[in-house]
Amino acid sequence: MNPYFGFIHSDREKHPTLASDMMEEWRATLVDSLVMSLVNGHEIHIEHFFHNRDNPGYYLTTEGMNIFLKKYEKKMQTATQYLDYINYAVTFRQAIDLQINELTKAIEHEDASLYHPIWLR
Repeated sequence: MNPYFGFIHSDREKHPTLASDMMEEWRATLVDSLVMSLVNGHEIHIEHFFHNRDNPGYYLTTEGMNIFLKKYEKKMQTATQYLDYINYAVTFRQAIDLQINELTKAIEHEDASLYHPIWLR
């Protein structure tokens, strides 16, 4: 599969739109909830960010990145049942892998109905 040809995001030079498309259905479940947990749990603070004038935006410090990555890895190892086509829990990492396989199957068979998006509770 070519990571530069996606369905949802528009094609741009050097942007893997298929990867962005695959991330989209997991964004709220993984990233948004993780960030909110870090903020609400007072695990990450303003001093874990810095501003870069040469590259506009705010960035995590090394310590902030370490806090984020530890929490992210723990989340990825968490068992979940977001996939309605299996009746057992799998880790988020395994679920993403299963979704990639589902998308591949749908593309190979040219049948979008073969792809089952995640089920958010």
